[in-house]
Amino acid sequence: MKHSLKYIFPILGLVSVVVVDSCDKKLDELSPHNVNFEDQQFLTPGGYSKATIGNYTYLSGTQSTTAYEAYWFNLSEFRGNNVKFIDITSTNSFQAAQDVDAFNFTNSASKDFGYSNAFWFSSYQALLGINMVLKHIQDGETNPTILQAKAENLFLRAVVNFNLVRLYGKPYYQSPETNLGVPLILAPITSTANPPARATVKATYDQIIKDLTDAIAAFNQRKVNSFADKYGAFALLSRVYLYMTGTFAQPNATYAQLAKQYADSVISNGGYVLLQGTAYSNYYNNSNQANTETIWAMNNDAVQSFIPRLLMQPAGPYAGSNQYSTGQAKPSSDFLSLIATNDLRKNYYLRDKYPNNNIDTLSCMKYVYKYVNTGVYYSNAPVHYLRLAEIYLNRAEAKVKMNDNTGALADLNVIHTRAGLPALTGLSGQALFDAILAERRIELAFEGHNSYDYFRNGLPMVRSYSSFNSGPLTVNAADPKVVLRISQDVLAENPNMIQNDQ
Repeated sequence: MKHSLKYIFPILGLVSVVVVDSCDKKLDELSPHNVNFEDQQFLTPGGYSKATIGNYTYLSGTQSTTAYEAYWFNLSEFRGNNVKFIDITSTNSFQAAQDVDAFNFTNSASKDFGYSNAFWFSSYQALLGINMVLKHIQDGETNPTILQAKAENLFLRAVVNFNLVRLYGKPYYQSPETNLGVPLILAPITSTANPPARATVKATYDQIIKDLTDAIAAFNQRKVNSFADKYGAFALLSRVYLYMTGTFAQPNATYAQLAKQYADSVISNGGYVLLQGTAYSNYYNNSNQANTETIWAMNNDAVQSFIPRLLMQPAGPYAGSNQYSTGQAKPSSDFLSLIATNDLRKNYYLRDKYPNNNIDTLSCMKYVYKYVNTGVYYSNAPVHYLRLAEIYLNRAEAKVKMNDNTGALADLNVIHTRAGLPALTGLSGQALFDAILAERRIELAFEGHNSYDYFRNGLPMVRSYSSFNSGPLTVNAADPKVVLRISQDVLAENPNMIQNDQ
């Protein structure tokens, strides 16, 4: 049976909608030759900048037909144990079934029951726009504007591929030389011959590191934090190498040293400052651009973000109701029990109206919705993809895996005491490692880290609680369910694609 898919091309800073028959065309075959004046766009340095802005805009998920950002958030955050779904409005519609697919680790390969298909196609559509800019940049280019565009697009390519391999590739410590990662598409594909196969996890990580390293060499401007710069690349390299450090019992000291080294560069030379007190309590209520702690954020000042739809805004029959203002994806009681009474981070979880309910009364307010009038709601909340607090915690984990307990505890306490809590003392080894992961869980909650922090460290994701229609759940790091299944549409279109086991 044939059906149509709409692909959004964020090329040339414009949006062009193309309807293609998905049974006859593969996404990776598509080259945006439908966009008029493609070559003319790249005749001036300013054209590269405009095209790059288009690529940022695409990743911010502002188009309802792509919503890359929202798909990534769902697939990353809802596979952890910070969240529970609370009532029938979570599961009483077609879309709601997709919303809980990752939460239940069903990992549906059908586009109708989960977001794997949508995220995969959005990712490779993003790469199409990114690679189109990079394709036009010649070796030996010296123009600083063009080189800056090169650097930013290399950074964005690394971001997209890293998000893909975290979801579709097994944790790095598990045989990265043989486990499969994702197809590495480094230029717009114009031929149907020999469609791309999956690279190994190691090869995927190697390409991510190369792109970030090449980006650092090309960066020559520092803009507001809605745009990448070399310190954003340092920060992401710190995270990438941390994912390669292995388990606490069997750490890789070389990668731990590199994670620490890149974190050092950000902390010592980046000029970022941790927010304190009231400013910290209000971290998520304001634009990212004046935020001294944010390294790189998806800016939504002038557009609508879809992430808050389940967190604090009603779906289904309750939308727009002045009696019901809560979302269906609530912070779990297990998570909330970790936050001390005087922890400033309690300010990120506020009471919502929820008729006839005395439990699950808090909602995550990191992506605040702003109501215009009855039935109309939107959010301008930025998505803080990289921020200084994470880099301190990256360095703390790297240090404890290098047996630097003193240094790791010092970095941990920078974040712990900033939250208004007394300093931790007397911790080392396993106990210190556990404390660092617990701090990450609280500090980085609802920012897409939770499930990865378990699995990359060889730890199980344990839900000791029931959700609306789901019982307690434990997923071990070696369980095939840790990785998503690849869309059936992708498998049908690409004979070289190998499915993940489940």
